[in-house]
Amino acid sequence: MIKIRAEHVDAYYGAKQVLADISLDIKERQITALIGPSGCGKSTFMRCLNRMNDSVRIFSLRGDVYLDGDPIYADTYDVVQLRQRVGMVFQRPNPFPQTVYDNVAFGPRVVARERGADLDSIVEESLRRVGLWQELRDKLTQDALSLSLGQQQRLCLARVLSTRPEVILMDEPASALDPIETLRIEDLMRELIELYTIVIVTHNMQQAARVSDWTAFFLTDDGLTGKLVEYGETGQIFTQPDDKRTIDYITGRFG
Repeated sequence: MIKIRAEHVDAYYGAKQVLADISLDIKERQITALIGPSGCGKSTFMRCLNRMNDSVRIFSLRGDVYLDGDPIYADTYDVVQLRQRVGMVFQRPNPFPQTVYDNVAFGPRVVARERGADLDSIVEESLRRVGLWQELRDKLTQDALSLSLGQQQRLCLARVLSTRPEVILMDEPASALDPIETLRIEDLMRELIELYTIVIVTHNMQQAARVSDWTAFFLTDDGLTGKLVEYGETGQIFTQPDDKRTIDYITGRFG
């Protein structure tokens, strides 16, 4: 089943076009990897999926993006609700300068969904899902910024999960982590697709091959506008791509 559909998306920063005619179906409860060299529009496209680019004053978009068949760029679409349904984990861990508990509880408090004991259960459940409950159950009042980078990134993921999203966007979530923490994040992604749809931007070809079900390869044209070269099942993209540029990038001949 298709969770998100992008149709003929063009994106601009002012007069500069950064994405051209991107059409892409993201499957529900599967992992889609966006790969390609720096500056090809991968992260910009990802941010189109929860309208994070709206905060950039000169950004504009043409085309359509649908979540469960509903056009998210319609004037009547609730952007706050969209970002609750489509959460995001960033490249570097960005915990709030608060306690571990308050970081995870932040989202539910904002949406006023839960209070008291219910909030406690959400914090515990979210930390369990990212493998942090046993590590931090006695440290919930500890400053989140005192955690290791790997713990901070998993805490940020728990903060996203606390609002019970349907889609998780992950923009190079392991690029700042050591190999052990990277594998933990990758293992978590495979576990989480039982409940969530995941889209990941990565420059790590081994990571894309290991964790994703589908892969989209982006590249820029001569005008440095990002385009979708190829999209398909990860096994096919990495072993029998249709476009020579795809195999050249995957094997390190450029990029």
